[in-house]
Amino acid sequence: MEFAWTAADGEIFPCEEWMPLGSVRGLVVCVPGMGGAATDFLPFGEAVAREGFVCVALNLRGQGLDPVAKRRGAYLDMKVIASDVAAFALAAQKRFPGVPVFFCGESMGALIVTWLLAHDAAGVPVRGAIFSTPVVELNKPTPWSVRLMLRVLAVVVPHGRFHPSWFVSGRAAPLRTTRDEDHARRVRGAAHYIGVYTFRFLHELGGLMDFSRAVAARVKVPCLVLAGGGDVFLLPEQVRAWFDSLGSEDRTFRLYPQAYHLLWNDWDREIVLGDIADWLRERVSI
Repeated sequence: MEFAWTAADGEIFPCEEWMPLGSVRGLVVCVPGMGGAATDFLPFGEAVAREGFVCVALNLRGQGLDPVAKRRGAYLDMKVIASDVAAFALAAQKRFPGVPVFFCGESMGALIVTWLLAHDAAGVPVRGAIFSTPVVELNKPTPWSVRLMLRVLAVVVPHGRFHPSWFVSGRAAPLRTTRDEDHARRVRGAAHYIGVYTFRFLHELGGLMDFSRAVAARVKVPCLVLAGGGDVFLLPEQVRAWFDSLGSEDRTFRLYPQAYHLLWNDWDREIVLGDIADWLRERVSI
């Protein structure tokens, strides 16, 4: 179900919610990835709702269905975004007081959740976090000369736009993030699809990735980290290395060898969602 949420500065964001039919066992706050939208969590939200968890997902500034269209693909201010997510989580928790709260971040959203937890800025006590295909590195390292050029462009022409796929494949063509071609077509034709991003956004994202391991070391809550063997952005061993750097003693790693980047919108979704449901059940029974 779609609902509206008002941020501290008065801006109104469309959000999504999935409610269990019976009693509420917990709350899951979802953060979408680069170019993503709250609707991307549909299979996830339906699955955790069947397990008794309320699931809420926020559309971020600069991504997906940001109501300010000119910010889409152009905005990545971590302090403001973190403030939005924390306030959103607090508002959701007030509706369901006393239930454990979990966070889930997909792709870039996983980096945002990591930043929140590391800086103790989640806004609510967090029982645990799910990190789906966190883009902590790229499988094709960006040469220092290109990084330097991007940094300069971010200052000189911050609103100029470029294809992020070039940093992965060397081409401007869209990357294949799922084996489910029907879903891929829906994404490319969706209102929230972003084909190009500003140089400033890409530079800020690069910085978020550069510090991802150092930030992960400060995360102490129970963690579930998911990786796809066919992920176009990064290799499973890169996700595993990031997983090993987490500061949490309670951490679980799951690899789906054939899966692509969008795990619950890919062919292995039932296995993935089953593992997530099992992990959540275990954490609320502790």
